[in-house]
Amino acid sequence: MATELPILLSCARPELSTIHREILVSRCHSQIDWGQLLDLAEVHGLAPLLYKHLTMLDIDLPLDFLRSLRMLCLRHRQANELIMRAVRRILILLGKEGVKILVLKGAALCQTIYPQVGLRPMRDVDLLLAGSDAERAHEFLQQYGLSVSNGVVPDDHYHLIPLHMNVEGFQVSIELHHALYPNIPPYNRSRPFNELYANSRIFDIEGMEARTLSLEDMLDHLYHQGFHTPLIHEPYRLISVADIIGLVEKEAKTIDWQKIQTDYPHLFSALPSFHYLSPFVKEVLDKIPKPKQNPPDSVGEPFVGWPRLRIAQLKEKGVVEIIRRTFFPGQWWFEMYYTPSNRLDSIRISLIRHPRHIYWWVKLFWDIFLETHLPPGCKDERGVRSKWRIIQHIKRLAVAMYRKF
Repeated sequence: MATELPILLSCARPELSTIHREILVSRCHSQIDWGQLLDLAEVHGLAPLLYKHLTMLDIDLPLDFLRSLRMLCLRHRQANELIMRAVRRILILLGKEGVKILVLKGAALCQTIYPQVGLRPMRDVDLLLAGSDAERAHEFLQQYGLSVSNGVVPDDHYHLIPLHMNVEGFQVSIELHHALYPNIPPYNRSRPFNELYANSRIFDIEGMEARTLSLEDMLDHLYHQGFHTPLIHEPYRLISVADIIGLVEKEAKTIDWQKIQTDYPHLFSALPSFHYLSPFVKEVLDKIPKPKQNPPDSVGEPFVGWPRLRIAQLKEKGVVEIIRRTFFPGQWWFEMYYTPSNRLDSIRISLIRHPRHIYWWVKLFWDIFLETHLPPGCKDERGVRSKWRIIQHIKRLAVAMYRKF
């Protein structure tokens, strides 16, 4: 593991304890590519936390690196202030229309978990509404002046087409969600909005009352949204690690751990995986399953097989490497994602559940490929593909598919 990534892992938390500070100091005494560290910090959304933690240490930092890092922090702080101003306006507008809203992820975390609003960079704003309100709110905000993104989302997607609000020349992207997760593998369960709202927490945005998920629902959402995602999604960013660590360490005494264990057993079993990235404080370790004395292999390595990486990206490594990355992922990711209960369960997941998961994506992409490449004559009068005509095109499709990837 390169020197820069362990430094970022040490900084992937809102606060540093004495032991974490000592670990960070020791890592900073290694040979460091400061430019690479700066780039990685921005990619992972950790530039503000990196600046916060490094400037608290008694170590010499390159002036150019420190100056560039400070500029990134100022940019994120200014952006977050404008984003929160947009959130406040939307809550006021929709509140007057009687629409109930839950603020999700960064827009809530930067006000509740992080000590300063600029420490948690945001790429967009996620708001959860009841299904019956989402379409109405989407239309209303367009009438108010928000523009619709050029992007396209499926009709059954878990959020509507993003909206854009201009705040003092800064464009804020707003996603109105009617569910927490997409309805594709791994099929994360989204609780009814009314239940989530009834259990919600109140927090403050510039003197205005807003609501977000309860601590338990929020923790479950952060895990599923950041780490238990569809295989095609981009790899997790370290700011998602900081979100989970920050929440459980700040609220260790307030979280209903019995509820977590009962209602969210998958999350509860996955929590030790985050300890291997950046050790939890004792108050948290007393609440979660005991981490293994010997960490799993490939700690921190995300899923890097197909379909996350396309065949074109993998084929230069050879067929064997493609198969290995796809069907034999790293132990840390495997345990964090599937949370096997014992050795036998781990074998069952490796031999049945994970291959079946991959097959779902194979079938999806194959159907899309056929729909795209088959000539119109390959469908019968009812619009169903004629099997015998498909067989005639197998060789042509195989060649086309190879060239495509």
